Amino acid sequence: MDGRRIYLLRHGETLYQSEANEGAIGNGALTERGREQIAAAALLFRGVPIDRVYASPLARSHETASIIAKEKGLDVLVSADLREITPSAELIASKSVAEVFREIQQFFKSHTANWDEPYVGGESFRQVQERGVRFLDSMLSQEDWQTILVVAHGGINNALLAYATGVTGGRIFNIEQDFGCINIIDFVHGRPFLRLANFTLYDQLKINLRTHSLDVILTLLQERGIITK
Repeated sequence: MDGRRIYLLRHGETLYQSEANEGAIGNGALTERGREQIAAAALLFRGVPIDRVYASPLARSHETASIIAKEKGLDVLVSADLREITPSAELIASKSVAEVFREIQQFFKSHTANWDEPYVGGESFRQVQERGVRFLDSMLSQEDWQTILVVAHGGINNALLAYATGVTGGRIFNIEQDFGCINIIDFVHGRPFLRLANFTLYDQLKINLRTHSLDVILTLLQERGIITK
């Protein structure tokens, strides 16, 4: 069972337009552009043997996984350990979307935010990595697969990529995770190796992706009046 592989994706574009305590700032469905991003990725995976497809419980992740799973004739298996880094529900309920988004920006962009700092009063990055590694350990304990597809989120993906590169502390880890991006983590003798990070089929050389993904989300929310400029 050497040389096993996990394709780790971030969900497609979304407006996060549902309950703000489910994940980062919502649990909304994909936008039309988000579905196009993942449909293109599904074509890319058409020739790739995949044994299983996993997703987080959040709608944007499950919808993304379902698009690719349908192409492969597979069901989507849900793991709560893959959910996005979770804020405090009580704190979220007391703030506007704009206020929440400012705190999210501060957490992920800060040069001083560390692994034990609560994310908007909720989980720490260390806690997210711990449950992400729990998912990986569970997968590695099973011998009936060689390649799996995992669809999750920017925060949990960063935690898994940090683990793959041996990072377990210091400043919070930031490998950009654009909407619909593909990462590859290979396991050789049980040891993780990062093979690919943040590949986007729809913009392979990142020509139009030069800003932080949080700024992309902010622009989308402002364009649709969810957050005022």
